[in-house]
Amino acid sequence: MSQYLLASEHELDRLQLQARVWEAEASHMFDAIGVQPGWRCVDLGCGAMGVLGLLSKRTGPTGDVAGVDRDATYLAGAEHYVTSAQLANVRLLHQDVLESGLPGATFDLVHERWIMPHVDSPQALLEEMIRLAKPGGIIAIQEADQSSWHFYPPSARWPRLRNLIEAGFALRGDINIGRRTFHMLRGAGLQDVRIRAAVVALQDCHPYMRLPVLAGITTDGEIDELIADVESRAANPETMVITFTVTQVWARKPD
Repeated sequence: MSQYLLASEHELDRLQLQARVWEAEASHMFDAIGVQPGWRCVDLGCGAMGVLGLLSKRTGPTGDVAGVDRDATYLAGAEHYVTSAQLANVRLLHQDVLESGLPGATFDLVHERWIMPHVDSPQALLEEMIRLAKPGGIIAIQEADQSSWHFYPPSARWPRLRNLIEAGFALRGDINIGRRTFHMLRGAGLQDVRIRAAVVALQDCHPYMRLPVLAGITTDGEIDELIADVESRAANPETMVITFTVTQVWARKPD
C-alpha cells in the first residue's frame, strides 16, 4: 500500500499551486504525445488537481478522464476543482494507485506525476500503468531530478537544506527517480520511448519559491535557521529560483 510522505492539512494548497506552476510544461508534453479528442485517459495520483484540466480539454466531450487517488481529502479538493471548472468528462476514483481496480487494456493514455517516490514499489506502479494501457496506448511519467534546484544569488545554507530534503525522502523512496525513468520504460519493453526535460524559473517573490519550506525535512537544531534563510530569500524581489528538473518520459505499449 502506498503512503504519501508529505500528507498534511497544508498539502492541498501546495498541490494545487504546484499543478498550476507546472501546467504549461505538462501541456507541452501532451502536445508532443498528441492527445486526441475521444481518448480515454487516467491520471494516477491526481491529488487535488493533477493534470485533469489539461486532459479534459484535449479529450473533449467524447473523451473520458479518470483521476485516481487514495487520499479522500485530496480527492475532495479535486472534486471542487472539477466542479468549478465544469470538467464534465472527468470522474474521480478513491483507490490506491497500485490497485486501481480499473479494467486493464482500456486507456489510450496512462499518466502519473511525482508519485513513484511515495509508493512501495515504483516498478509495481509502472506495471499497473502498463496493465491499464490498451495495446498501442501511451504510458507517461513525470518525475523529479533535484540537481538543478538553486537559489540565485546563491545561498550558503541552501545545499544543506536540499540534502536534508533528499535524505528525508530517501527513508521512503527515491526523490531523484526522474533520472531513472527513461531506462525503466525501455527496460519494460515499451516502444518509441521519448524524454523531455523541463525546469521553471521563478521570480518576483513567486509563492512556489517557498516549496523548500513546505517540503523540507530537518533536524530540530537546524530547522529555524534553514527555514528563515529560505523565507527571507523568497520574500526578496531580487531572488530568482531555478526549480528541480522534471523528466517527462512517455512510451507506447506494444500492439
